[in-house]
Amino acid sequence: MSALQREESWQLMKTKVKNVKLQKHMLATEAILRKIAPIFQGDVEDWGLAGLLHDIDYEETAKSPKLHGIKSAE
Repeated sequence: MSALQREESWQLMKTKVKNVKLQKHMLATEAILRKIAPIFQGDVEDWGLAGLLHDIDYEETAKSPKLHGIKSAE
């Protein structure tokens, strides 16, 4: 599913997300999704990267919540 590798995703997240608390939230979400992926027969790497990147556009779209997620896809 994901063409991005973990290190590329980590660097992208640090570039796009400046708020350290938000970065920690994204890392925590990555860790949680990696743990639960096998329970739902999910790919651990894909689920982890989804967790790491799920709020990558949050700062950019904070005032336009309807765009949250859409900007990430772009």
